[in-house]
Amino acid sequence: MGKLTPKQLAEKPGKLKGLRGTWETHWRSIAVYFLPLRREINEEPAKGNKRNLQLLDNTGIQALELLSAGLQSMLTNPNLMWFDLTTGDEKLDDQDGIRQWLQAETLNVHNVLNNSNFNTEVHQMYMDLGAFGTAAMLIEEDDESVIRFSTKHIKDIYIEENNLGYIDRVYREFKWTAQNLVAEFGEEVMPRSVMECYKKNDTKEFYVVHGVYPKDSNDGPADELLPFVSQYVLKEEKVVLREGGFREFPYVIPRWTKASNEVYGRSPAMNALPDMKTLNKMTETMMIAAQKVADPPLQVPDDGVVHPVITRPGGLTHVRPGSEPIRPLFNQIPVDFGFQAIEDRRQRVRQSFFVDQLQLQQGPQMTATEVLQRTEEKNRLLGPVLGRMQSEFLRPLIDRVFSIMLKQGMISDPPSELEGRDLDVKYSSMIARAQRISESQNILRTFEAAAPFIQLDPNVRDMFNGDEIVRVLARSLNFPQRGLRNDEQIAEIREARAEAQQQMQQQEEANQEADRISKVGPAVAAANQAG
Repeated sequence: MGKLTPKQLAEKPGKLKGLRGTWETHWRSIAVYFLPLRREINEEPAKGNKRNLQLLDNTGIQALELLSAGLQSMLTNPNLMWFDLTTGDEKLDDQDGIRQWLQAETLNVHNVLNNSNFNTEVHQMYMDLGAFGTAAMLIEEDDESVIRFSTKHIKDIYIEENNLGYIDRVYREFKWTAQNLVAEFGEEVMPRSVMECYKKNDTKEFYVVHGVYPKDSNDGPADELLPFVSQYVLKEEKVVLREGGFREFPYVIPRWTKASNEVYGRSPAMNALPDMKTLNKMTETMMIAAQKVADPPLQVPDDGVVHPVITRPGGLTHVRPGSEPIRPLFNQIPVDFGFQAIEDRRQRVRQSFFVDQLQLQQGPQMTATEVLQRTEEKNRLLGPVLGRMQSEFLRPLIDRVFSIMLKQGMISDPPSELEGRDLDVKYSSMIARAQRISESQNILRTFEAAAPFIQLDPNVRDMFNGDEIVRVLARSLNFPQRGLRNDEQIAEIREARAEAQQQMQQQEEANQEADRISKVGPAVAAANQAG
């Protein structure tokens, strides 16, 4: 695909919008029941309007919020080191100097993320992902916080896949006032219509289309540093506001899961939507039933009441002598079954959002070890989520952040052994750690099983390489390298210990020899005198 003209780019969202009409209808239904703040899929509601008037039960909203909080805690917890830089070569990574540099730069990237608005925006991204199945986050350079993150509404994003199934083309359509346009792009590129609103301080909004897509070799000399084209165009005026490029794709667009012939993702909310619609209708029915129980319709005998029936507390209703009593029109309505049915439906909605896996059901007699094991098991059950999140969110995120930091000189010079080598990312989140913790558990189980044989034959312990085992445990448990001594320091300590032991042995031998001489000396002297 060659470089798009302003007219082609301005028309691109309209063409793609026609292909996703069914998706928008689906997203609209999901937003009503799970994410009311995002329900402006195909409408423009007035600012400040109530957005949950149709919702009678908020189970879906709570379940989505819990899923989002759980994903943020387990995948990108700001208080944990949830990723590690690696060369991809374990032997190279285990070298003390290289490992220390990798861990130092990992901490550097982690601090940049925490000092930016990442944690705020990623929570909204998880909300969109759990609701719509597709989320979009734009990663840009920022003069103040180094990096700026912004989660975009799914209604503004139009995506396309390449032949490998990866999203590499994004077209975003949004509205800005003239003031925002001038502040972002400057007055010199603005058409007359925008400048007139700007000078009048008019709040009219203009449609802008931002397109990011791979550069075509036919566009001119290939620029390896900027393989992605970036264009901003005023939609109605077909005016180019800015053209540039990116070294790497600036969007991360994770999808929860997807069908092979679809571009947009599927979500837990889509699985829970039928149950949530049924639950909303059941709640409405039970509210009507409960109201009838509390204030039932009455059956009044014809011409038997002198005045209108008074139902307020303490009210008196006068009836003629001999008339039938006033009584409820229906028999007592059993509402207990309805409440149980509603609770069962709520549980099904929660299960769709993995609430059972996110909340630890602690028993009355659980030990700390049992709690840890159950937590790790629940994390492993969510492990399949990590696969797609790695390829479509976590890996592109770290690559983009690391590239920006490298451009701004925030990455220290690597060891000489890493010159010309590419770095990779290894994830140490709670889910990833739960999947890798089995290596450490297997080591500990092996020692436990071998303990009786070591007692029978101490020579069995010679089979174990203690240094390497501790290194494997430290790597699996993400122990910081600065807490371990390097090989040279270990060798010096062991050499000093051996020398000290040798000196002690020599001193002990000298003491023994002196003691022997002190005992044998008098006897030798007496023998000499006798001779």
